[in-house]
Amino acid sequence: MTAHWGVADPAATEGTDEQLDKIFWDTAMILRRRIELMLALPIDSLDSLAIQREIEAIGKH
Repeated sequence: MTAHWGVADPAATEGTDEQLDKIFWDTAMILRRRIELMLALPIDSLDSLAIQREIEAIGKH
């Protein structure tokens, strides 16, 4: 299974130290939440196509 969970590159952002800290934190939290959602999927009760759809849907939230 693969999915592309694109997020903006926080390293490509300019701003104050506080703004950059927030951008990096926000990006980390987005990825963390997506990983948590993926790990919560009921893998045993889904076929591979359903899992793929769910993983792709997570990236669209």
